[in-house]
Formats: sequence, C-alpha cells, structure tokens
Amino acid sequence: KGLQGKIKIVALDLVDRPAWYKDKVYPENKVPALEHNKQVKGESLNLLKYIDDNFDGPELLPHDSAKKMFAEELLAYSDSFNASAFFSCLRFMGDVTDEAGCRC
Repeated sequence: KGLQGKIKIVALDLVDRPAWYKDKVYPENKVPALEHNKQVKGESLNLLKYIDDNFDGPELLPHDSAKKMFAEELLAYSDSFNASAFFSCLRFMGDVTDEAGCRC
C-alpha cells in the first residue's frame, strides 16, 4: 500500500519483548500490532482488514467474496498451525531457541 513513509516501524526483540509493549501497546503480547487513530489492532487477519479499510493503495485481500473467504480461512489456519504444530515440534526437538529465535 506504499505506507513506508507514513508509518513508524518499531523493531522488537521477540525473545525479550519490552514490558511496555504488552502494557501499553498490545496486551496479548503478540506481533504484529498497529496503532492508528489511538486504536491498537493486532492479529494478522484483523490488521489486513483494517489496513485495507483505512489506507489507500492496492487491496491486500481479494475483492471476489469466495477468494476473500478462502484467504481469510487460510490465514486463520496458518495462525492455528503455527501455534500448535510448529511450536509443538520445536518443543519436542528440545532446546532450539537459538536456531528458532524464540522461547518455546
């Protein structure tokens, strides 16, 4: 959408997130999050919808309702897959936090 010059990106250490992020930005302590017009939005699918509705530029989700529904289902599935299968696999493998860049 060409927002690079219009938004401020704040880099976070995902292994050691600062307390202010959870306290002041996004209580769920997940990334990404977007603060706009004194509202904080999180969760990838919600962010895509919000950005599409509030910023000019190319659409991030398809116009076609069937394709849009499929994209939303795919994003929802990928969130649940990452939460369950991927991180469970990392835990099963033992201490791989250095390789994964996270605390699992």
